[in-house]
Amino acid sequence: MSSMKEQFWAARHPPKNPSHLSFNNKVILVSGANDGLGFQAALKYAQLGASTLILGVRSKEKGEAAKVSIIQQTQCSNITVMTVDLSTFASVKDFARRVNEEVPQLHVVLLCAGIMTSKYEKSPDGFEMALQVNVLSTALMVLLLLPKLQKTVCSDGSIPHLCIVNSLATQEIKPELIPTDNMLIQRLNDASKFDFYAHYYLVKLAARFFVQELATQKSAEEGSRTLVSATALGSESNGKLWLNDELPPPGPFMASQCAADLSPATFQEILTILRQHCDLEGML
Repeated sequence: MSSMKEQFWAARHPPKNPSHLSFNNKVILVSGANDGLGFQAALKYAQLGASTLILGVRSKEKGEAAKVSIIQQTQCSNITVMTVDLSTFASVKDFARRVNEEVPQLHVVLLCAGIMTSKYEKSPDGFEMALQVNVLSTALMVLLLLPKLQKTVCSDGSIPHLCIVNSLATQEIKPELIPTDNMLIQRLNDASKFDFYAHYYLVKLAARFFVQELATQKSAEEGSRTLVSATALGSESNGKLWLNDELPPPGPFMASQCAADLSPATFQEILTILRQHCDLEGML
């Protein structure tokens, strides 16, 4: 984790408030939007003029409460609450279907939903829960929403943005945590190898590898500033980490040959699993 010195500096140098940005006439989807960073990001999009907000939440009740709060604070009233449970592929597919059918355009997708697990637990689909929610289901949602983002480019010429919340942990990962057989997803799903510390780092790493490889295939309030500003960057940010208003160079491991080999292998592991649960033909 970050050193005390780094945490001390970060606490006193929060990201700039992206008040210069405008999301007028933009349709924004935020998952995990009922509390925490997701809620604050959704609120900030509303403050910056978003024409339509889609709140992706697990609890309809909590989502409606978040909607009321945003309306009260911003007067933005065009807000839709849609439920999705990332612990199952079926729920993700249903959510994406509804978005694709009911939302004419989609300019920004910000995926904040995620969990941290302290013990090994399987999802209904048979995968370790954090792996399912933070990596596999998130990756599936990305692939299923990409066509809508691409159609939006064609229809109004705007540049759509897709951003997945990740962690500084990927900059600090130690080589000794890395599986030697290039099978990161298999390692994360192995109950006999579960370790809370290692699992957290490796789940974040798998998610970053997915975004990194996908970019090669296709050309709380302060924290929300980073998220919202990230969704207004240009092509220079594709597949990269946006941290404290910067695109930092890769950490030591991410710059290594081991990471260069493991990243595409992990991407293919993820796709192999997703293809067993969904038709991805034509998406990659």
